[in-house]
Amino acid sequence: MEKQEVEQLDAPIILAVKGQTRNTVAYKLAKHLKYPLIDQDEITPFLQNSKHLNNISFEISLSIASIQLKELKLSVIISTPLSQKTQLDNLKKQAKSAGALLVIIQCLPKDGSNDFNIEGVPRLIVDPRKQTFVAEEFVSDELDKVRKRSYRHLHPLIFKNKLIPESEVKCSRCQETIPGPYYQCFLGCDEYIFHKACGELPGDLEQVGENCPKYLRVTEPEYLFPENLRSNCKICKYKGTEFSDGCHDCLFQTNMKGGFLPIIVNHESHAHPLNLLMMPLSYNYEFRCSGCGDFGHSISYRCYDCNFNLHVSCILLPRTVSYNYDKHPLRLTYDSLEQSYLEKSYCEACKEERNPEHWFYYCPACESSTHLNCVTNQSTRS
Repeated sequence: MEKQEVEQLDAPIILAVKGQTRNTVAYKLAKHLKYPLIDQDEITPFLQNSKHLNNISFEISLSIASIQLKELKLSVIISTPLSQKTQLDNLKKQAKSAGALLVIIQCLPKDGSNDFNIEGVPRLIVDPRKQTFVAEEFVSDELDKVRKRSYRHLHPLIFKNKLIPESEVKCSRCQETIPGPYYQCFLGCDEYIFHKACGELPGDLEQVGENCPKYLRVTEPEYLFPENLRSNCKICKYKGTEFSDGCHDCLFQTNMKGGFLPIIVNHESHAHPLNLLMMPLSYNYEFRCSGCGDFGHSISYRCYDCNFNLHVSCILLPRTVSYNYDKHPLRLTYDSLEQSYLEKSYCEACKEERNPEHWFYYCPACESSTHLNCVTNQSTRS
């Protein structure tokens, strides 16, 4: 792998700076890093009075950033209140389309009432009240660590149901040529490209459950891969380093070599294929599971388009179970039932309220529902 190829894999970065002291921090970072600075507060006064001023000025900021990222291949700093979840979602889409790394810099004190949970994005905390913000120190001590951990981009895979005429492209897993259909990195790189079958191996989730080690399926996983299965990625090989659990490409390669978890899962709870995402523990990647509603760390199955995430353990939940307190088999249910049933949104086992937006086990014969945990702690697979 040539040095130029490695450098070309480096992604631009979007630094979104929010919080009451954001302008001070953003301007110092821009001066030090020589990145273009887009200050949303400077745009707002030029707009006519409107209750949508915040959204309009944010969209203008995003449009300017798009030119810097896509046309000029520059990293950018955006000083923004980032006061709505939809704005964060739009930032994520912008980063994805530009192949950029998005980092949120939260300046304390927060803006207050408009604060919301930031999931699935690296976030660095800055508090100028405690000590003077020094851009050089922040970049070397905090930001560079995030950039190194990001290792270019995450290779989100998309399905392409078409043929590749006279293809010489080889599958990253089996090394055979790919005539099609196939999965390929959304950003068009050839680092990861798979036959459909290879990307989904093993397709049987029950088999996955039998082979998946416990350290990968718990809420806070560890990467305890056997020594003989650890594999370093192309970039680490180029640098002359061995497997690193601080590199998500090394983790991905090792999982592929060991066959622990499928790279792609087509799950009946969601319309789109779900990508396996394995992040270094030091990255502190956190997400909220769309199945059980609990937070998870480091490993998820993710739909990048919908911000839909599942725990490995939720992916592996049995579709039907036998339950000690019900003579009928219970069925894993993903969606709320008819409106009239919502009045019964409590758990039959513990008698506590059940969130109808979260998965549950349902008995059609008894019209009863039960929390996932209440069932899995006492059930057997049918």
